[in-house]
Amino acid sequence: MKLSITEYEGGGFNHIAGTIAQADTLGIFGAQGVFAANFWPPGGTYSYALAGFRMFRGFDGANEDFGDTSIQATSSDVSKVAVYASTDSTTPGRVVFVALNRSTSPQVAAIGGLPLSGTASVYQITAASAQGQSPVKPALVQQFAVSGSTMNLTLPALSVSTIEVK
Repeated sequence: MKLSITEYEGGGFNHIAGTIAQADTLGIFGAQGVFAANFWPPGGTYSYALAGFRMFRGFDGANEDFGDTSIQATSSDVSKVAVYASTDSTTPGRVVFVALNRSTSPQVAAIGGLPLSGTASVYQITAASAQGQSPVKPALVQQFAVSGSTMNLTLPALSVSTIEVK
């Protein structure tokens, strides 16, 4: 049996909340094994909602995507921070995390749980970075070396961050 959703939309089309809601929805769909879902926006603009897709597909402005195998990820306080994670069968050692800060204050996240090695590239969308953009898209905000099983990252208030480790 395959689960599909015929139509959905999360609102917030002209606000960072729309980006967070869309990224959260996609993360949940992946974690729960949803086979297919149709985003069905009302008329008008919905650049912020589409930015939620960009956090999983082409977050680097080119071809980098969330991995093809969703893995379990947890947060100590899911009301503030949600994390979705994946590995990539075509690139051993590549791990991609999408971290959402639903809170109106910065949150420090300890992200990990599997062996991490290489360089972490962090792409983000925040309320401030999205202001005036059309289309709203992620920006590379930092890169740093990682090794071990955990990395600490400060997530800005009301933001979505995609962290690619390779």
